[in-house]
Amino acid sequence: MEVAIIFGSVIVLHTLFYYLDGYLKETKSTKYAIFLNAFPIQVDFMSLKWTTSMFNKALSSWTIGKLKLLHAWYKVGTAATLLLCIPSMILLTSTAFVSFENMRQHKKEEAVLQPVLPGINLPKSDLPFYFLTLLVCTVVHEMGHAVAAVSEQIPLATIGFMLWFIIPAAFVELPTSNVNGLSHWRQLKIYCAGVWHNIILAALAYIILMLLPVILMPLFQTGAGVYVVNLNEYSTVGGHDFQIGDHLTRINDCRITDAGSWNQCLTAVLRESSSGFCVTNSYFSGIQAIASDQPACCNDSELSQSHLCFLSFSELPKKNHYCLRAREVATISSAWCRNDKDCTVNQSCLKPSFRLQSENETDSSSLILVKRNNADSILFVGQPDVIYLSVHVSNYVPRTFLGPQFINCIDHLLRYIVSFSAGLALLNVVPCMYMDGQHIVNALSEIVFEGRNISMKRQILRALIFIGTFLVVVNLTFGMFALFL
Repeated sequence: MEVAIIFGSVIVLHTLFYYLDGYLKETKSTKYAIFLNAFPIQVDFMSLKWTTSMFNKALSSWTIGKLKLLHAWYKVGTAATLLLCIPSMILLTSTAFVSFENMRQHKKEEAVLQPVLPGINLPKSDLPFYFLTLLVCTVVHEMGHAVAAVSEQIPLATIGFMLWFIIPAAFVELPTSNVNGLSHWRQLKIYCAGVWHNIILAALAYIILMLLPVILMPLFQTGAGVYVVNLNEYSTVGGHDFQIGDHLTRINDCRITDAGSWNQCLTAVLRESSSGFCVTNSYFSGIQAIASDQPACCNDSELSQSHLCFLSFSELPKKNHYCLRAREVATISSAWCRNDKDCTVNQSCLKPSFRLQSENETDSSSLILVKRNNADSILFVGQPDVIYLSVHVSNYVPRTFLGPQFINCIDHLLRYIVSFSAGLALLNVVPCMYMDGQHIVNALSEIVFEGRNISMKRQILRALIFIGTFLVVVNLTFGMFALFL
């Protein structure tokens, strides 16, 4: 609902700007003309575009002073980009087949190439990272084309930024006739420059991401659990519940090392059958069993706050229920179990039993024990996805009073840049219509088929562009379907 409100508001604002721009131009508003002269903004339906030539001179002067280095830089970039063409098409082909099989077998798995939709697979809290990453990646991409063009003696027309609906992007405009007048090899260097810069950006972001724990080692430790940085709409109940600043190390019998293992442990709780606790048989002598056919178990309002209904299999074929203090059972337990076979001799497995109030069936709740350093363990009864959606964690556990909030933002932004920049390079290297890949394969075909059969060159070129476009469309379509399956 909130996503619909955001999109609706953006549509209303774009529509308002569009008709206001038309009205002010039609009435020949002097103030608006002065404003457009100072800030040359072009207003189209659902898009805003700003162009300028103020950076042209500075960029040209910087480029001319480093021509020899830039020629070598873009030669390497062109070779690297061309080497990625075939692997990228193979990757998209295999991904399309895997996505099709997942859809056919109703498997819920993320695709390699997937649309990002706010509110669907992009949390609201990540919107700033999303927009900043898009802006950075497109600026770096377009700067590649701009610097490569100037190094080949092509003057820049304009540099600009645009907002299409809610998507920010950068662009450069080059004189088409000047570019077409270059040799095909020099054209190829300009066309490959954007992809090359995205590859370098993704690689640099990945290296910084890997070195970040080493650089921050005096202040933060990593690989030893996760740190709670935020509780999104999660209401804590006393000191035994999640708290901002908790250092979490285990979920049930699953060890937590970082945010990735945190998610894996929660997923394991969701997928696997409910775990229980190994307790000594002597423990049963001091507690009273409740008959298995008795519907009420821990229904007392006072007991329900601290007690749970546990099921023992030690008296098979008869099963007994016990209303026990959950924290006490967790404390005296020596190990986790799924049945008595997981426990040692003279021990039995006690498993939580959850019954629906209206019918004699068990619900899908779980008893989740989350261990934390320097504090009592958290006993959570409910669905693991509540924890996943509400408890936000960081890989960086403070060694001092400094919190990891800022470092967590840097880490998150770097991960976005790696993913988006690599994805942008992948899309643009494939010979797809309206992408760099179309121009790359066009210039490459001119080099390969120079002086040869023109008809064959055109047929191969059309086939490559059709295949590339088809693969991109199919992967995006399958990715979109995967979001709503």
